[in-house]
Amino acid sequence: MKRLLPILLCAVMCCSFVACSVDDSPKKESVDGQATEEKGEEVFGLNEAAVFEDLKFSALEIKESQGSEFFAPESGNVFVGIKFEIENVSDEIQTVSSLLLFEGYVDDVKCDYSFSAACEFSDGSLDGDLAPGKKMVGWYALEVPADWATIELDVQSDWLSNSTAKFVFEK
Repeated sequence: MKRLLPILLCAVMCCSFVACSVDDSPKKESVDGQATEEKGEEVFGLNEAAVFEDLKFSALEIKESQGSEFFAPESGNVFVGIKFEIENVSDEIQTVSSLLLFEGYVDDVKCDYSFSAACEFSDGSLDGDLAPGKKMVGWYALEVPADWATIELDVQSDWLSNSTAKFVFEK
């Protein structure tokens, strides 16, 4: 058993290294499916799609909310929701997680997903299994300062991937 543990640990580390080194750089499309050609770092916005090997992320809408009786942002803050359509373009079931696949920044400051804000944009979440060829529509929600200027979401198609698509939204 003592000999098996180092071998097993080595195998897991090798698999992790290979999985993390796979380049799955996204390609840019407009929401109507037209590929775009741009040089340099790809930045995505509203009505643009980041097409990875297995998943296609399209930003459809952005809106603010002052909250409600049950869920309200802290004083000086607002809720912001970004509506995405995610399509499984692979032949296998894909798992989508708003906590593992998205990383948010507001005016270059790290900002985590907000469950309270998500309750204000209740017509769909970005979590669950997605069958081949199927789509999910939902909101990625944040609580941000009311005077925010730029929201950046770095999106991965898989939590082990080293490739991201940078979605940038201006107020």
